[in-house]
Amino acid sequence: MATSPGEVQAARDRAFAALKRGDYGAAAEQFARVLASGAADAAVWFGLSVARRQLGAPAEEDAALEQALRLDARYVPALIRKGDLHAQRGDSTAACSYYRAAVELAASQPALSPEWRGEVRRAEAASREITARFTTHLLGTLSAQGLGAAGTERFARAVDLLLGRRQIYLQQPKHFYFPELPQTQFYERSRFGWVPALEAQTPRIRAELTALLASDRFEPYIRKTADRPSFGHPLLESMDWGACFLIKDGREAGENAARCPETMAALADVPLCRIAGRTPSVLFSLLRPGARIRPHHGYTNARLICHLPLIVPKDCGLRVGNETHVWREGELVVFDDSIEHEAWNLSKELRVVLLFDIWRPELTDTERALVAATLKAVSEFGGPQTWTD
Repeated sequence: MATSPGEVQAARDRAFAALKRGDYGAAAEQFARVLASGAADAAVWFGLSVARRQLGAPAEEDAALEQALRLDARYVPALIRKGDLHAQRGDSTAACSYYRAAVELAASQPALSPEWRGEVRRAEAASREITARFTTHLLGTLSAQGLGAAGTERFARAVDLLLGRRQIYLQQPKHFYFPELPQTQFYERSRFGWVPALEAQTPRIRAELTALLASDRFEPYIRKTADRPSFGHPLLESMDWGACFLIKDGREAGENAARCPETMAALADVPLCRIAGRTPSVLFSLLRPGARIRPHHGYTNARLICHLPLIVPKDCGLRVGNETHVWREGELVVFDDSIEHEAWNLSKELRVVLLFDIWRPELTDTERALVAATLKAVSEFGGPQTWTD
């Protein structure tokens, strides 16, 4: 038995050399000497598993792999080989779990050898193939039971999540969270009775916008606040994301609002989120060509954000959670901005929407009053101010 560090290293070197030249019996013997010294790591146990596999001892191979992963649960070679063993046994679900773990971990292990990079690619392909077979099985089973065309959109999204076609995104407001509200990314316009009347005013609202654009009434949407730290937002003080406020922090914005009487009248029957000193915010939101608003979360899930698209060239979009929406001029978009979202304008023209916030329809009048009182109290104490989006 190897006892000194030098003897242990020599036995280790002999074991890997034997493994490389295909002398698996000698490799297993030398690995056993290292193990007996108590100095084995995950690589030694994995080397022994390779020797056991080549010697036709699958149970001993599996046991060695388990020991390797006990010492290092992130050891990519052992994870891939465990996936292979489960695949050979016909346990595709278990195989896929090991393959996926190996692929995810390999992305953060730049020192992985070219040989094992190739194995990672093989594991990724195997995972995709198993997933494709599972998808065919699941959808085929549902179809055979007459459920394929009978499902709801919500159920279809649930299946997409199960199949890994979508990621789960949840409400994560930056400051105020109201519990037990539905995790709805985009709301159906038909849910709000005031929408048709507002959309009908799109030409008049667009005309007022056009006049504002000509008079240069826009300012950067992201502004430096004197009494708050700034961490270098890429659009800080940038006109790539511009705003012309008609109402800001609950107060009409003087001349801007006066220049837009049709827009202000069109919003008269909208349940704007009203919190003293904070909301509503009503603005024309402008994205210049090539601009992108990075993924972020809004202030609270107690309100929803609305976009009335007014100027929308091609190659513009809005992602909320796992759904991407393409604006259509004159068609309102309602979404929960407390869920991660981003927007972009990859065209060569301006994109402008009328942006405003409304109360969530699930909140009762009493709850709205309580939220408003709470956030008003925060303002009076000197709490966070910025929450338009």
